[in-house]
Amino acid sequence: MKFLLALLLGYALHAQSSCYTVQLVSRFASETNRETLSKESYDVSCKLMEIGKTLTVRCGCYEKVKDAKEVLPKYQKEHSSAYVTTTYKSRFDQAQVKMDAPIAPIIVDAPKEAHIAPVVAVASVKKIEPAIVATEVVSVFANETIGENILPQKELVVTPQNVVDVKETQNKTEAKKEKKKKSKKKKKEKAQLKYVKKQNETYDYHRYLKKLESKKGIGLFDYRYKFGAQLSYDLAYVDQANLSYGAHDWRRIRFYHKGSFFDEKLFYEFEYSYTGANKYKDVLLGYQGSLEFLEGDYRFKFGNIKVPFSLEGYSSSKNITFMERALNDAYGDSRKVSIELLLGKDFDESRVNWFGSFYTNSIDERIKNSVNQPGYASRITYAYKVRKNHLLALGTAFAKQNMQGENVKFNQTSESNWMNEKYVKAKVKNVASERKKNFEALYVYDKYSLQGEYSSVALNALKNNYDFDGVYLQGSYFLLGTGRKYNFDDSTLGKIKPTREGALELAFRYSHINFNDKDEQNGEQTDYGFGLNWYLNNEIRFFLNYTVARPTGNGEYDGQLQIIQSRVLFAF
Repeated sequence: MKFLLALLLGYALHAQSSCYTVQLVSRFASETNRETLSKESYDVSCKLMEIGKTLTVRCGCYEKVKDAKEVLPKYQKEHSSAYVTTTYKSRFDQAQVKMDAPIAPIIVDAPKEAHIAPVVAVASVKKIEPAIVATEVVSVFANETIGENILPQKELVVTPQNVVDVKETQNKTEAKKEKKKKSKKKKKEKAQLKYVKKQNETYDYHRYLKKLESKKGIGLFDYRYKFGAQLSYDLAYVDQANLSYGAHDWRRIRFYHKGSFFDEKLFYEFEYSYTGANKYKDVLLGYQGSLEFLEGDYRFKFGNIKVPFSLEGYSSSKNITFMERALNDAYGDSRKVSIELLLGKDFDESRVNWFGSFYTNSIDERIKNSVNQPGYASRITYAYKVRKNHLLALGTAFAKQNMQGENVKFNQTSESNWMNEKYVKAKVKNVASERKKNFEALYVYDKYSLQGEYSSVALNALKNNYDFDGVYLQGSYFLLGTGRKYNFDDSTLGKIKPTREGALELAFRYSHINFNDKDEQNGEQTDYGFGLNWYLNNEIRFFLNYTVARPTGNGEYDGQLQIIQSRVLFAF
C-alpha cells in the first residue's frame, strides 16, 4: 500500500499546473549549503526551494517558454550554468518561511480502513540558523479516499522511503542533454587533441604539424588557422588482352590553407592542386550560425566548391574506401563556382540536412573560356545514430543544368586513373538541358559498413532524349580499428581514426554503368573491386586495390580487364 500511495501522490503532483522558470543553482540539501544559499543575494522574483534532497534557486514563473528564455541571458551573466526548466506554480505561490527554529514534522494521516501507517513529511528536523528559505509541504487529509482525487494543499511531497519528483528529474536530464549538444564541438576538438598527443609519443613529425595550425583563438577576432596538404603516390599494373603495362606517378599533390574568425562562424579556405586537369579546388568564403526559430543551424558558402549531389562525390577523396570513386561518379560535377546554403536540424539522436546550390562554370573552366552552363542542385539527407558506431544515413539529390546546346561527354576509366583506354564513353550532341538524380544509403554497425548509390541522368538533346544510369554497392570490415565514420553536420564520410595499433580494413565493391539508349549504343561496364587499406596513423594510409572490369557492347573491346594498384597517402 505504501507503494500505491507513492504512485498516487506522484500522479497528483504531475496533474498540477506548471510554468517555466530559470534555475540558477542546485545543491544537495545539507545544512552547510542551506546556510550558504540563504545568504546569497538574488532577484526579487527568485525563491530558494527545497525539493526532496535538493536545494535549488529558481527565478520567475512564466506561462510561455519564450518568456523564460528572454530573461535567461540576464541571469547567465552571474550564473553561467543557469537554464530554463519547468516547475509547479504552487512553489511560487506559497510564502517563504523564516527558519528560526526546527520545524515540527507534519503527520499525514491515512484512512484507518487502508491500514497504512502514518507518513511523515518532514520539512526539516535539524536546527537551522536564521535564514529565509522556502519550504514545501503537502498534506493529505483522512477524509480523502485512496484511489480518487488527492489534492495537494500546498506543494511537495515526500516520503523518506520512495516518493521522487519524477518530472524534476526528467527536466534536469533534458537540460543536461542540451548542454552536452552545445559542447559537442568542443568535446570533439578535445578528443582529437588528446589523440594527437598520444601519437606524439611515437611519431616525432607531429611536433612540426602542430606548428601549422592554431586551434586557440588569436586576438580580438578569435582568428584560427591551419595549413595542410594531401600527397599520394600510385603504382599500377594493367592486364588486358594482348596488352599489359605498368604505371606509377603522383596522383595528388595538393596544399591548402583555411582559417576562421569569431568562434569559427566566419571561415575561408584556399586549396590548389599541382596534378590533374583542374588546379583550383576549394576556394571559398563562408559563414555559419544557429537559427533560433527553427532550433537548428545553417551554413552559407560561396566560391569554387563541390556541387552537393552524392555521398561519395561530396566527401573528400581522403576519406573514401577505394583509391578511386565508383563508375557512376562519371555523372558528378565536382567543383563549380557556387552559392550553397545548408540548413540542419537535430532531433534527439537523428539529424536532417538540406543543401541548396546555384552554380556556374568552375574557375578552371572560366580560365579555358568554356561556354557558361548554369545550374542548380538540391540534396536532402537523414541520419540516425542508434548508438556509437551504429548509424543509418539516407539521402536523395536532384540537379539540373542548362547546357546551352553544347555537346555532353561521359566516360569512365575502369576505376583507375592509370588506364590508357576508356572503353565505355558517351557523347551526345546539341544538348539543351541535363537533369540528374541520385539516391544514397550508408549503414554502419561497429566494424561493418554497407554503402550504395544509384545515379541517373536525362539529356534533352536536339536529336532525341537520352537516359543513362549507374549504380554501386560496397561493404567493408575492419580487422583492426573501430570502423567507418560519418560526419552528421556535413553529410559526408568522416575521417578514420585508427588506434595506436593502427586500423586494417577489408572492402568489396560492385559497380555498373550503362551508356546505351536509343541510337546511342556506347556500351556498358561492370566492375568488381577488392580493397585492403592499412591506416598506419592519423595521416598515413596505404591502399591495395584489385579490380576486375568487364566492358561490353562498345565496339572496341569486349573482354575482361584486371587492374592491380596501390597508393601511399600522406594527408594532414
